[in-house]
Amino acid sequence: MTSKDQIVTDQTLSPSEQLAQALLLEQVGYFKQQLTGEHSSQYLQHITHLIFNNAQSLKLGQVVDLDQLQAVVQRYALEMQLGAGLLEFIGEIAQKIYLYALSSTASVNDLVSDQQFEIWLSKFLELDNVRIYLNQFLKSSPAIRQLCHFIATTVLQNKLPILFTPSVFNSSSHEQDEPAWKRKLLKFSNLQQQRLEQKLEVYLAEFIQQQLAELSILTNEDLEILIRNIWDDVKEKTIYQYISQLKPIDIEEFFVLIYEYWKELRQSPLIQNLILHGVEVFYRFYENESLQDLLFGIGLTEQDIQTEALRFYPKAILALDEQNLLEPLIFNLLKPFYIRSETLTMISKHLT
Repeated sequence: MTSKDQIVTDQTLSPSEQLAQALLLEQVGYFKQQLTGEHSSQYLQHITHLIFNNAQSLKLGQVVDLDQLQAVVQRYALEMQLGAGLLEFIGEIAQKIYLYALSSTASVNDLVSDQQFEIWLSKFLELDNVRIYLNQFLKSSPAIRQLCHFIATTVLQNKLPILFTPSVFNSSSHEQDEPAWKRKLLKFSNLQQQRLEQKLEVYLAEFIQQQLAELSILTNEDLEILIRNIWDDVKEKTIYQYISQLKPIDIEEFFVLIYEYWKELRQSPLIQNLILHGVEVFYRFYENESLQDLLFGIGLTEQDIQTEALRFYPKAILALDEQNLLEPLIFNLLKPFYIRSETLTMISKHLT
């Protein structure tokens, strides 16, 4: 049926069915007019106002259980896999943003103001326990000791090449021509050279490790001066200077690596328990608060909701209407009520 008159006059339908379908079409027309008419914005504001006001009467614990909330987080944060199309799209965005950043003349100071730097510096200087722990770690870690030894060996080989060059008299042809006393002297000399090299390596490695450890327990005054000097050196440099060595494909691959790492990390029982525990803390904190107070708590007001609804609503509704999708959508939402036997029975009673 395509019109109200055709349905009402269709002799194959009972009077109750004719009235039901007439009411259906009338209601469809009413809602379409409300959604697309001159006062549609007021209608939308009225709906959001009703929802927001009624939210004051409902508490979070009445609307959703902790298990339900955790199940949602479990599904979308810990289990859901991003589709290949979305990954490609995000990679494309990352490349475009990187290219845009390359053309920017913004400096590091534009991203981190001096005021923010002062706040972070003050907090860092308060972390005495962290610095003491770092000092102990640098002193006792075998990995740090091995790294310092590698640095020491590399420095000595690069800066003292003659000392580390084997003596030309070590060749077997020369050894046969030299007197016994001279061969013993050369052997003794090489042995002392090896011992000296080893002692230099050990001393330099210990010195480097000691300096690293002492750097972590500088006085607040010395540490502040050091950090400020570093900040003064980097803050005026442009972002381009730091990222220009990368390529767009590197940015995309970084994203893929981070996503793959997150997929693996989120399978860890520790991470899963931390996330779900965080959800529980959130739920217990707001469980006895109304939904309206919850919205207020996260910074959303009724005006915010109305503003965002009106920002996207008109164009979306217009697109549905222009494509002749709005009326069928409303029709299919309401139709099940009007064709059910209970509704037809009720209408029949009122017709008799």
